Amino acid sequence: MRRRRLAQPLVWLLVLISLGACGLGAIPIPDATPTPCPGNCPPPARDNSTPHVLTNDFFQLTYFDPWSLDSHDNSTMRLAASTQLGTVTMQIHGQHVNPGTSANSLLYGTVQNIVNNGSFTNAQDMGAIKGAEIGYVAGAGQSIGAYASQGNSPQVPVFIQVMTAVQNSTAITFVAISPLDPNSPDPAIVPNEEYDHVVNSVVWR
Repeated sequence: MRRRRLAQPLVWLLVLISLGACGLGAIPIPDATPTPCPGNCPPPARDNSTPHVLTNDFFQLTYFDPWSLDSHDNSTMRLAASTQLGTVTMQIHGQHVNPGTSANSLLYGTVQNIVNNGSFTNAQDMGAIKGAEIGYVAGAGQSIGAYASQGNSPQVPVFIQVMTAVQNSTAITFVAISPLDPNSPDPAIVPNEEYDHVVNSVVWR
């Protein structure tokens, strides 16, 4: 599956970071995600793992350990996982949109809110996410490098991935914030496969 990641311009982005160098080790890499299918696709499965399934007004999401549910409501789900370098968070948000709304326009607004909300400094555009999609619906994506303020502590480098997709009058955005560099040559700590696994598990409602 191609490289993709994260979206949505709400204030919840202010609380996406909780970077303590605690952890259970690197996030395990899941089985390879399937090739996108043209119809109603089942969520990816893992051997010997118990799936956790959640549903809200906009989508159904299946996730596996080591991800844990941090919060959810009728439009948004937030997952977190501890690593040796800090906590990785993923947030998936659904909303109704006007006819003609594009994934690119939602992506632009989301990215602007992320880089201008005061939580991050020195934001750098790390390029488009080629092949971005959510729940097998093609969309748009962008990677961002930045520093997160930790109060009186030194600023922490973070890697932000944003993806958006639109189907009919529903839009879904995905935002992942991680202390792990998605471009690292070390596959043991690269979370991109995990991101793919989660966004491929989304079932639109």
